[in-house]
Amino acid sequence: MPAFLCTLISFCKRNMSQGLFGQRYERVIAELEEHPYKRDFVVGVKTKKNKSAYCNQSNEETTGQSEELKELYSKVSNEWKEFVSDMEQEYNSKTDQIEDIWRDGIWNNKWSPYLEHVHSTINNKLHDTTNSPHITENEIGIILSYVYDVFQHFVDLVNEDSSRLQKI
Repeated sequence: MPAFLCTLISFCKRNMSQGLFGQRYERVIAELEEHPYKRDFVVGVKTKKNKSAYCNQSNEETTGQSEELKELYSKVSNEWKEFVSDMEQEYNSKTDQIEDIWRDGIWNNKWSPYLEHVHSTINNKLHDTTNSPHITENEIGIILSYVYDVFQHFVDLVNEDSSRLQKI
């Protein structure tokens, strides 16, 4: 056995707790989540210093608004899932003539990260308690309409690139 390896082993034995030395360590393999942007939005109001999310309001008003928030989370989650599903169907129908591997690669490498960013942005909007649930819902509606416009442009670019690169 090489000298440096013996030195390393003795160093580890001296510096490691005796209880840990005999234990085996194995890699933990986490499950890969295929599309993180398809997750539901989770109800969980961020508060600072254990204060109510709506500090200037009484507990009765806060309870009513938390029910509104739960309804908003549920509504936004359902709208988001439908929105993403519609985009996937439209993408597949408008790019049907393109090679499947190339088309799916563009979706997974370009559009999917964008959807993850939008999902995160919407989640941050939902956790922002400075606005009422009604205002938050309107802001999310504006975000979704903008994303749909960007999506239309994305599909046009995919079709242009596929014809330019002869991926049809």
